[in-house]
Amino acid sequence: MARLNQTLLHKIATRLGKTPQYIREQVSRRASREAVASPAALVMWARDLGIGVASAVDKLPAPLQQQLSVPRVVAARPARRTAPMARGVRARTSGRRRPARDAAAKWVMVSHAGEDKKLAAALVELLRLALNIPADKILCTSVNGYRLPAGRYTDEDLRDAIHTSKTLVGIVSPSSRKSTYVSNELGARWLTRKHLVPVTAGGVAPGELRGPVGQLNALDLSSRPNVLQLIGDLGTALRIEPERGEVFDDHIDRVVRASKAAGRLKRRRRRS
Repeated sequence: MARLNQTLLHKIATRLGKTPQYIREQVSRRASREAVASPAALVMWARDLGIGVASAVDKLPAPLQQQLSVPRVVAARPARRTAPMARGVRARTSGRRRPARDAAAKWVMVSHAGEDKKLAAALVELLRLALNIPADKILCTSVNGYRLPAGRYTDEDLRDAIHTSKTLVGIVSPSSRKSTYVSNELGARWLTRKHLVPVTAGGVAPGELRGPVGQLNALDLSSRPNVLQLIGDLGTALRIEPERGEVFDDHIDRVVRASKAAGRLKRRRRRS
């Protein structure tokens, strides 16, 4: 049976100013509430606190790594109470309905460089399989089936997607580091304080990210455990229960291979 990662446990204790014994007790409670093993619950807690967990995830047995993609237990938000309308007072309407903006909003926007379209395509297909996201709820401008509609103003639609999508996944690779669009999209999303997940590829390490986005915990698409964590984190953010692991297992490997290939492509260009 896997034991708790002592390094991670003491980091949490230090961060919260609690004793290791207190953290152990809380991990046991969290594991029961989340229906996962204690080592997986410890990793989830550290992740919530912004503590790096990549090395700890690598040390977990494969079944426990799968548990990291289980949707989190999220308490329901209380319904907002509205003040009763005074008797005899009618609501004023202009006769024009406001557009249902949220209904057309994307669930996931994938920000990436055009050179990384194979990686972006592999990632989109993984998310579709793992999280059952409808095709029209994903925006990925270089991948067929997920592009912007024809005849639209590109910059305006991208600006809207950055502000209204439920989550934005930004691929940071050697190519995207030189892309003005990717830098602007990630920076603009960061300013909204909405869910943003930077992911690295092509040999770029999460620790190499700079600026405001560098303060966020990034995941490496060249690491299988990191890709599994990405599925779990996005499932939590979108409140979607992921499919069984065997449904999308092969697609995880495709994303890892495409991520590593992005770095090889860059090196070949330098030699030529």
